[in-house]
Amino acid sequence: MDEPKIKPQFKEFALAYCGDAKANAEQAAIMAGYSPRYARGNAHKLVARRDVQEYIQYLNVVGLPEIVNKIATVKEIQAFWTSILNDPTNEIKDRLRASELLAKSRGAFNNEW
Repeated sequence: MDEPKIKPQFKEFALAYCGDAKANAEQAAIMAGYSPRYARGNAHKLVARRDVQEYIQYLNVVGLPEIVNKIATVKEIQAFWTSILNDPTNEIKDRLRASELLAKSRGAFNNEW
């Protein structure tokens, strides 16, 4: 079965709904980035969407662990940026961008003193 085309936020909702939220639509909506106020009143609408239903069915057929394991963790992303930064064969602009992204991910530019 091919992975259905779906908007990223609906995909996050479906993954949360089938995973950590344990079929709790309101909790899945919050985990997908919707506000708690929106989630309380509209989570049932998200579950009822045809594209979300198709993606949930896809997750049930393919299996959730296979999908979740394809998503890079923060540590994996940081390790990738570090490898770009430390490789002298990369262009300086790429190494600088990797250092910037790595610093941002570590909170180096937060001005909350």
